[in-house]
Amino acid sequence: MREILANWTQKIPESEIRRLLKSKTKYYLAGGLPGNLPTEIFPEILRELADYYDAEDQRIVNEFQYGQTAGWPGLRKVLAERLVRKDKLNCISGEADWEKVLISTGSQQAVYLALDILINPGDIVVTPSPAYLGFVTTVVKVGGHVVTAPTDSEGLIPEYVEDTIIKAEKKFGRKVKILYVVEDSDNPKGTTLPFKRRQQLFEIAERHDVIVICDAAYKEMQFEERIPSMKTLDKDNERVIYTSSSSKEAAPIRIGYSVMPEYLLFEAEKSKGYLDLCTPTLTQRFAEIYYDKYIDSELPKIIQKYKEQKDAAYNALLETFPDGDYTNPSGGFFIWYQAKGEKAYTFDVKKFNQDVLLPNEILVVPGSAFYPPSGHSYDPEAREIEPLKIIKGGMRIGYSLLPKDLIDAGVRKLGKLLSENQ
Repeated sequence: MREILANWTQKIPESEIRRLLKSKTKYYLAGGLPGNLPTEIFPEILRELADYYDAEDQRIVNEFQYGQTAGWPGLRKVLAERLVRKDKLNCISGEADWEKVLISTGSQQAVYLALDILINPGDIVVTPSPAYLGFVTTVVKVGGHVVTAPTDSEGLIPEYVEDTIIKAEKKFGRKVKILYVVEDSDNPKGTTLPFKRRQQLFEIAERHDVIVICDAAYKEMQFEERIPSMKTLDKDNERVIYTSSSSKEAAPIRIGYSVMPEYLLFEAEKSKGYLDLCTPTLTQRFAEIYYDKYIDSELPKIIQKYKEQKDAAYNALLETFPDGDYTNPSGGFFIWYQAKGEKAYTFDVKKFNQDVLLPNEILVVPGSAFYPPSGHSYDPEAREIEPLKIIKGGMRIGYSLLPKDLIDAGVRKLGKLLSENQ
């Protein structure tokens, strides 16, 4: 049977997060499932939609129908205005530029569209180390070559990113095509890039003619004042693909939205047409109402709850974990912890997760999940491109789902088990 399958099916494993979602544990610290949603508002929106439509009205035929591949105009107008007002984008003028906003079925689809239209087999993509597995694995799936660049407690290190680009192009005899960046509370480490680094990375991309995919999935989930995006530096809309998602603040509707250089927009819409024809109109109408009328009043309450959950996890980590490196996120859903020194590469969290944590009703995501199935890494000590180097002793601890008391108990239990088994 394997002979009839496409080659990628043998190279790409099942997503570790998708696999872990099948397990139900008391202390579920694995997938970044949104635990704070405006559930009182969602029925109100559904009632509003029901009142808007009359079964005899022709609108119900016109609007409950296949829609434009690029998205429902009403939603695109609302998001265009919000992208200017809240995200301070200056490459679009607001509602009047609504056709420059592309709707996707989740931001994961937007990531896939970008890679689909840009990557030829062997093209080089530079990513953080570690990085969102839904990106790095998709790069390999479409035939790209991932080269990971080092990160610290503030995310990607610009000096190393530039050297990664230079050394990768020299080693492989091909141009680096894409730099992938999650600026705010990145997945999996939870780090947020300071504005100076955003400026430096944008300048590096300009110097080396590299497209930046700026994944802003966690931009709304910030506990502190948001830092202007790298996209605000792209005033001519020539360099940065800026994509975000409703999935963190309104998970059920699975809406993604992007602003990208116009020379890519038509191709991305064309690619989307072959993937799903169009995103469901009903969920887009739902999103239009939510983003137009409710999100700004609901977000502060949602963010405060996540901040309290993060504090519970972080304080429990400080008091119980063995010596290691860890992050203190200023937003998002995740804390990263990894063992010190050589243990970062020898302590097998995937095995620990399965053999020790699962029987104790705990789950995390092993750090090894956030590396591509194949690729290379930049070694900052040797200042060379080396075979892929994976931190097996790291873990992503998700605090977004459980109430504070279970987070505190679960992280403390996790710290005790780590101390006993490292």
